[in-house]
Amino acid sequence: MSESVLEIAHQMGKIFNDLDEEVAHRLVAPEFVDYEAPPGTPGGPGGYLGTARWMNSVFADANWEHLDSFAEGDKAVLRLRFTGTHVGNFLGVEATGNKVDVEHIHIYRVEDGKVVEHWACRQDLFLLAQLGAVKLELPPTGGPQHG
Repeated sequence: MSESVLEIAHQMGKIFNDLDEEVAHRLVAPEFVDYEAPPGTPGGPGGYLGTARWMNSVFADANWEHLDSFAEGDKAVLRLRFTGTHVGNFLGVEATGNKVDVEHIHIYRVEDGKVVEHWACRQDLFLLAQLGAVKLELPPTGGPQHG
């Protein structure tokens, strides 16, 4: 029996959470494109596994917790909570030891039982704020409405 698109997308979490090479080579197509990877990052299972290794080296205790998901047709959407401790250079920000906790949305397109494309929307601004790289001054909420 073949795996559903949603089951395949859920298993992709093993690549980042467990650095599972078997899953990467079984589920990531050779022609896989990760639209969220930095320019020059190789595609295919090696590229995705390389990104996972890098994230795990930058954030100790890195974890992507499943919050919600659905699939339609050849695409699955996962909402995840990313947590970890900043121990390496992330986008030019040297290790701070700070804990991070942000949400991500990941979209995977599956073709013939393998993931061929990946997109993501991450709360990188909030992550950078948690690292102290940017300061956010959010407006107060719940106050009176002015019209």
